[in-house]
Amino acid sequence: MALNSIEPTAKTKGERTAGRIMDIAEHLFAAQGYDGTSLRQIAERAQIKQPGLYNHFASKEALYEAVLFRALNPMTLALSRHINHASTLREYTDLPAIITDILLEHPPMAVLFQRAMQGDSSSAGNQLVNTWLNKLLNQGMISLQAFDGITTTETEKSNSQSRAALAIKLIAMFNLTTGYFLSQRAFTSLAQGDLLDPDNIARQKRLLHNVIRTMLST
Repeated sequence: MALNSIEPTAKTKGERTAGRIMDIAEHLFAAQGYDGTSLRQIAERAQIKQPGLYNHFASKEALYEAVLFRALNPMTLALSRHINHASTLREYTDLPAIITDILLEHPPMAVLFQRAMQGDSSSAGNQLVNTWLNKLLNQGMISLQAFDGITTTETEKSNSQSRAALAIKLIAMFNLTTGYFLSQRAFTSLAQGDLLDPDNIARQKRLLHNVIRTMLST
């Protein structure tokens, strides 16, 4: 074995339990909303006593924040890398496929996004998701503005109409990427099967690549 090789560290029992709790909470929050989900329900699904949850998470809000961080921090890192390094059309059109792979690890995030954007803005859960969404979308705007600087003049870039056009493109990219994970019922009605099947994910990525390439070229 090479001296510089690094083997993954085995998770402790506590880490495995915390991960299982987050998996269960992620699905319940998506199905029932933040306010509609209780720690008692999460504990029952995790087959532990409710006080045992506090060994891992101080509160429901802390658990929700952990669920969001686990799924959404990789997205912010991916966007940051592209903002810092992407310079070609190909690199930008690859980003939605990268986000798709991240969402594939946590499909309920798409539901939480929609709940936050359409639901009660005063809900503690929606506020937490919207904090992440604002960060992600702002990073997306910075990335698109950087790309726009490659293809348009400074005058066009500074125009408010140009910014509005970029915002529409970003929203379209967001909806195309996340909306896929909300469409299982429609897919079942039209074609049967599972949207998360690797062949269907590959089809989605090809479609995203072609659509985003066209969108950014106009």
